[in-house]
Amino acid sequence: MATSAAAQSTAERIPPASTAGPECSDGEAGFVAEKMQYRALAEVGCPILDPFVLLDEDNALRLDLCDLLEHIADGLPENAAPQLAQLASSAIERGWINHTVFEEQALFPVLHHHGLGHPELRACVARLASEHESDLGFDQELIDTLNDLARGGPPANPEMVGYLLRAHFVPMRRHVLWENALLIPAARRLLSAEEVTTLREWIRDREPERCTCGRLG
Repeated sequence: MATSAAAQSTAERIPPASTAGPECSDGEAGFVAEKMQYRALAEVGCPILDPFVLLDEDNALRLDLCDLLEHIADGLPENAAPQLAQLASSAIERGWINHTVFEEQALFPVLHHHGLGHPELRACVARLASEHESDLGFDQELIDTLNDLARGGPPANPEMVGYLLRAHFVPMRRHVLWENALLIPAARRLLSAEEVTTLREWIRDREPERCTCGRLG
């Protein structure tokens, strides 16, 4: 999809995401894994379901996931880190895909009519939707690769596996940056209380494990 002038203008205000994050030792990778598990547990159950808080939590989890994928890639071929690979696979399958479905089916349609008067928001949503579409098949390939690593043993082609991991976490970091800098603040500012309630009901109906309080508040 061609980038519009509004999207280019917006992109100029966002610093490029680093293609190589800080080096992550085995101990630090374990800490990242613990953080991911803690975040996943913290998302289960809520006093009042807040879609913006859940988006923030999802994105924090995705940045942790990027660090974990980078650590796995840096350890190849000697250390395939099967336990970390299993954790990363589960996080993508459970978190990233659900996050994408929520944005595509609930958040983006609500934001669509607001974007008519906000060209930067319209360009941002179009860009994020385009990235979601391009990632559809790639996500499953990454999950399958991580599941292979989780079974143990060095990969048959570590260079290709490393490339696949980096091809995921590098653009994911930038995707999260766009959401945190533009999409979520715009949604907080523009959505009405009724529209926020619609999002909360959507999450409760389709991801009941994220709300165990039994009420919308």
